[in-house]
Order: sequence, then C-alpha cells, then structure tokens
Amino acid sequence: MQVVDLETVPLSDDIGVEIRNAGFDQVRADDVLRLLVREQLARHRVVLFRNQRGIRAHELSAFMSTFGPLLNIRAQNNNAHHVPDDDIVKVISNMKAPDGRPLGDGNSSAQVWHSDGTVWEVPTATNAMYCRVAPAPAPKTSFLDMIKVYADLPADLKDRIRELRVIHHVYDRQLEVNIDRFGESLPAERRRQGTVHPLVRRHMATGAPILYLPTRRDSVVAGWSDQDSRALMGELKGYVERSARSCSVGLVPDDLVIWDNTATLHSREGWPPEAGRAVWHVASEGEIPTPLYGQRNKNPYSSHLTPA
Repeated sequence: MQVVDLETVPLSDDIGVEIRNAGFDQVRADDVLRLLVREQLARHRVVLFRNQRGIRAHELSAFMSTFGPLLNIRAQNNNAHHVPDDDIVKVISNMKAPDGRPLGDGNSSAQVWHSDGTVWEVPTATNAMYCRVAPAPAPKTSFLDMIKVYADLPADLKDRIRELRVIHHVYDRQLEVNIDRFGESLPAERRRQGTVHPLVRRHMATGAPILYLPTRRDSVVAGWSDQDSRALMGELKGYVERSARSCSVGLVPDDLVIWDNTATLHSREGWPPEAGRAVWHVASEGEIPTPLYGQRNKNPYSSHLTPA
C-alpha cells in the first residue's frame, strides 16, 4: 500500500489545517490515512476538506464512529426532519421542509464561543459538520484553540484556577449572542444544579492543559459565592474574547470540517433569516473531562512503561 504524504495548508498561524491531496472517500477507506488525519486533528484541532461531493449520511456516521461511540445530539421533542436514512446525523438549519415542519434544529442567529455538550457528564469529543446548503456569502464558523488560550494566561491566574471546578447549568438557547448578552440569569439555586467539570482539563491526545469554560458567564464555581464566580468567569471570558488564537472558515456546500471539541471553542456568524443554510452534524463521545491537577500524582510505574 502506498502511503500518502498529506498536503496540509494552515487555516491560520495558530489552529487548523486544510487537507488538499486526499478526499473523504480516500480517508475513510484507508487505515493509514485515517490515522494521519487523527494525528493532524490532535496537532491542529481542526481539519477541513473542501468540495467533498456526494458524502452519504451513513458514510459520515461510519467514519465518525472510528473516533468513539456516536451521540444523538438532536433536540428533543422538536418534531423536525433530519436525515431519513440515518438515525444519528443531525441537521442544523433555519429552513422549513415542504410539509412546513422545521428542517432540523436551529435558526440563523449568530452564536457565541462555546464547546458542544458541556452540560453532559461525558461531552462530545470529535465533531463534524458537512455543509449541504449555504447563503452567499457563506457565514463564517470560527474555532479557537483553548490549549493556546490557556498557555497565554498569566502565571498567577493559572495558579488560581488550577484546581477549580465549575457547574455547567442548562440555559435555553444559551448559544445565541443576544441571549448571552441580555438573557436574565436563572435563580442561584438553578445555577448550582448541573454537571461539574474541571476548569482546566487535560488533553488526552497530548497531555496539554485546556481552559475548559462553560458557555454561561453566570456559571458558578463549585464552593464559591455567586459574586466571586461571576468575577472569575468574566475575567476568563475576557481572555477568550480578546484572543487571536483562532481560524475562520465560510463553509459552502460539500465542505466537511472536523474538530476536536475537547480543546476548542467554536462560534458562528449569523445570516438573514430569509436565506437558507443547512449542515449535517455528527458527534462522537469522548471521556469524562480529566482534571489537569491529577498530574501532580506521578505514576510510580511510568519508568516501566517507557524505554530506558
């Protein structure tokens, strides 16, 4: 078997690559290429394939299942159409089907920086979007490298947050920019109900620390007061919003993007509601977020696991 040396073009100086000399059909059929793509994903967080015509839903699901068990991420009780021949692929769209029902879950609103599924005990790990319909100009989807954002934090702030855990509470439509800016906080007791994750988690592919933020800036740090929690979340969100460690891509029909949801945040531009956009979205399950501070306990057997 001839090994392909992947041609990669950076999407920015900090995050993401486009693969140009191997298409999705080649990658999904070749064990070596799949491994190379996984390596690119671990190193660059985002992998883009342009102009991948004809991908079928079950092919996308089968490929993404190689990253881990697939999750049903469709909105519950939405009475929406998704993909008829696949029970996992989620459609994200602001369009309507001919029968008047929603074509998938979603709208045309701009979204804030977020990581998918953080309110779950086991968030999604590797995500993919395959663009089916897009307005012109295509709204940009942006990705932010949270390993590099963490590395850029002042040393004293890293010390302050090293062992903290945050409660990720559920808030309806929390991804929308206007909800983020103007949505009233839930009562304190509601915001203290949710999944608790480490604020600094370990990247399992590389061991690097990740700043792992909740979407809501009124989230509560476990054991902290509401006032102190808001102050810290606001401080950390400020570093995120000022960071340039990002890339942006305008997805047009037949573009496929895969990203490491554990180590990135993503956001998107909005578009006029009369213009239609539809993407297929698939997500694999990862692991319960591992706190970085566990590294202080050195594995006593590590010397037996590595060459002398």
